[in-house]
Amino acid sequence: MARTADPHLKRELLDQVVAYLADNGLAQTTLRPMAAALGISINRLMHHFGSKDELITAALARAIDLQIDVQRKWLQRSPKLTQVELYRRWWKWLCANPRNLALVRLNYEAATLEPLVTGLAGDVRADQIGVWRHDVEQRLVAEGLKPERAALEASLIKATFTGLAMDLFATGDTRRLTKALESWLSRLDKDLSNTDDLERR
Repeated sequence: MARTADPHLKRELLDQVVAYLADNGLAQTTLRPMAAALGISINRLMHHFGSKDELITAALARAIDLQIDVQRKWLQRSPKLTQVELYRRWWKWLCANPRNLALVRLNYEAATLEPLVTGLAGDVRADQIGVWRHDVEQRLVAEGLKPERAALEASLIKATFTGLAMDLFATGDTRRLTKALESWLSRLDKDLSNTDDLERR
């Protein structure tokens, strides 16, 4: 009779896989070097996750969960944080630690690589961006925008932040990009402070 995977061991192992993928990327990932780096057998990986595709999918979901938990803690301490304030915090968090940057880069890599490279399903790839876009959309609706307008503004907001993050991944030019971020957030704050103007556009 097959053994049931221990959920605590599985979560611990999954966090190790997330860290490995954040450091090494998805494009060339194979199970043998991953297992060797983690000091475990391929059989143990398969025992917990079933297949490479299932393992990568679970790791990407865990990477998002780790980031959602960061935002959840911010909002627990400061429930009235605006969308602009949240993005300022996210940027500081990204720039504060290479591990944070690598974790976010992993999700963007999963979203942009061709499925033939990663083996990821389309919905899994879309979730790497979509989870955060939907979060912004919901917050904008709560701040007074109609759902249709909130969906459009959330797409524009998320795309702008993604562009800044991608530039940061590529160049590491924190000084220039932080100035660009603050300029954008200043404009966004003015836009979001008057939802009536946004609705009329």
